[in-house]
Amino acid sequence: MRRRRWPTEVEVNESLALAAAWLKRHQLPGPPTWPVSAGGDEPSLWGGTVDAVCAIAALRRCDRDLAEPFDELDLGAVRRWAAGQQLKDGSFNAGEFGYAGAEPTAWALIALHAISPNSIERDVKNGLAYLESCIDTRDGSVASTPGGELPRTMPSALTLWAFALWRHRDDLRSQIVSYLQRCQDNASAGWGVTSSARPNPATTAQVLVAFQAARVPVEEFALAVAYLVEQQRENGRWPNSLDEWHTQRSRNTLQLTNKVVNNGTAWSLLALAQLRDHRSRTACLRAVNYLIGDQWTTGPDLVRGSWALSYDGAHRHVWLTGQIVVAIAAWRSALPRQGVQREGMRLRNALLTVVDVIVARASLISMLGVLGAVVALTIDSTDSGLRDRLVGDGVTFRQSLLTSGLATAMIGAISWVYRGVRNWQSRRRRE
Repeated sequence: MRRRRWPTEVEVNESLALAAAWLKRHQLPGPPTWPVSAGGDEPSLWGGTVDAVCAIAALRRCDRDLAEPFDELDLGAVRRWAAGQQLKDGSFNAGEFGYAGAEPTAWALIALHAISPNSIERDVKNGLAYLESCIDTRDGSVASTPGGELPRTMPSALTLWAFALWRHRDDLRSQIVSYLQRCQDNASAGWGVTSSARPNPATTAQVLVAFQAARVPVEEFALAVAYLVEQQRENGRWPNSLDEWHTQRSRNTLQLTNKVVNNGTAWSLLALAQLRDHRSRTACLRAVNYLIGDQWTTGPDLVRGSWALSYDGAHRHVWLTGQIVVAIAAWRSALPRQGVQREGMRLRNALLTVVDVIVARASLISMLGVLGAVVALTIDSTDSGLRDRLVGDGVTFRQSLLTSGLATAMIGAISWVYRGVRNWQSRRRRE
């Protein structure tokens, strides 16, 4: 049975250390690279090396001791290898699919920023120029390839994220933000894989991560945060989503089908990690608790320290473990420092959670309070038999029951009114 308590700092550190050791075991010999899946012998940029590098950088920012297995890692050699995967047009080859487009190019630029954020070399400039060619400057949408007919949310969000990290083209960033805001679902405030697709948590989280990198004010995506929190499952996870798109290398070739699984829990935790409201913090605590419980802490080297997709059997993907490490490390880094501030956060979170429970059950509380008051009014305080059966006299008991019943009913009524006002404000913001 999954534990209900919140994870301790020691448990979080142990989980990250196990994952770091797993990533180290599956590093390929030669230039520091990683395959898409454990046991593979072919290095891959997207899904392998990029996600491992981002995880290592996140561990170093979070706590240098957690990245100890990579103390000897030469990130400069990783960068040189990654630059070798860049094509003449500035795009980066994914490796796994033999596919080059906006998605692996943006991911590569995000990883290059993690390696050396202040070094804008030719590979970065060429990659940014390629992403520019994927943007429709009429509306700010981004397709997977230049001239692509179907813009999608994922390349738009990743391009915005890469541009924001490298502080590239404020005008295009604003256009992409406006495009994504127009694509937001009016009913749920979430995003789907395209502007017309059903919203899902993973894609919504990708947009929120990009918005935060681009410094979009929190007020402008508060409803999307609420949607994300509401989509969290009881056990703390978010569902995954499948992103599928078609491209063709030239006019004379058949279309290629590309698929990628977006891990809902990793993306959602990363999207909420920096936020300060108690619902986001509680959602993050639940997600970290779920991830620690879902990590493989025993077994052979192939699995120990990793996470698995629910339907993927014995396969262990570098991208999945890498993205989870990035999300947990981002959350851990955003926590208040150990001591009074952190314990105060925990206490405030607990109190506000109790308030949420009361508000959610306002009608039941009101009914119980009224019922208690009615019962109190039916008690005959002059009944000598009642006095004998109670501690104290019947008048005191009757008055206490009546008072507590009326107080409970009042709390329920206030909670009911508060919930109504909050829902009304939420509806007004959606209009």
